[in-house]
Amino acid sequence: MDTELRIRRGVLHWQYEKLREVQEALERDPVDIGTIRKHAISNGGLVSNELRKKAWPKMLGVSVCDISPYEDAALSAHKDRAQVQLDVNRCHRRLPRDMSEEARADIQKQLVRVIVRLLARHRGIHYYQGFHDIVVTFLLVLGEDLTYLIMGQLITCHINDFLDADMTRTKSIIAYISPLLSLQCTELEEFITRSECAYYFSLSWLITWFAHVVESPDLACRLVDLFLASHPLMPVYLSTATTHPSRSSSPESQRCYPSSVS
Repeated sequence: MDTELRIRRGVLHWQYEKLREVQEALERDPVDIGTIRKHAISNGGLVSNELRKKAWPKMLGVSVCDISPYEDAALSAHKDRAQVQLDVNRCHRRLPRDMSEEARADIQKQLVRVIVRLLARHRGIHYYQGFHDIVVTFLLVLGEDLTYLIMGQLITCHINDFLDADMTRTKSIIAYISPLLSLQCTELEEFITRSECAYYFSLSWLITWFAHVVESPDLACRLVDLFLASHPLMPVYLSTATTHPSRSSSPESQRCYPSSVS
């Protein structure tokens, strides 16, 4: 009853029903992943970060019991640590505005540590600028250990194509947008092809799960709800939908810049 009263506070009726159903799905044995995914995709997603902290790990089958030890000295000597630190130092806009300077500094230390731990553990992957944008979204919700475990899963599947030494597979993923867009709006697809700007304006959307361009932390989490509950190519479908203009827009009236095409 205490849990029910707590989740009722400050939520609408439909939100309460979602919270209740997802909580019940989490308490089933085995966990009802189908119900969790259904609510993650539907309007409002998983609603609260408190619920996400329970649901996200279950959706990817990770447990805090899987944490392995690490040595700080080994992390400090990693070849990519300096670049990771530079990127993390620039990620202030991704942190809550009301977060204290002390808390920001602590989160940034955790962020560097999680990323370098992943690079040290999974030696076949290559760090890219923007990877930290995905990691920090999870870190703000889950904390360091669960974020490390979840990212360990994501780099083997959902974002694996972006972690190569070159962009060959990344370009192949971007190339999916053209035929998908042609199904929605042939006129726009032909316009982009003629303009020769390709679809590289969508690169930051895909490799950061839109976190680099989304201002709201709540929206960034809402997108994670969607992506974890969907096929790994869902960011491509969302990029296609984002590229498609309103029906009142005319492609020929827009210059070929990412801001105008999207």
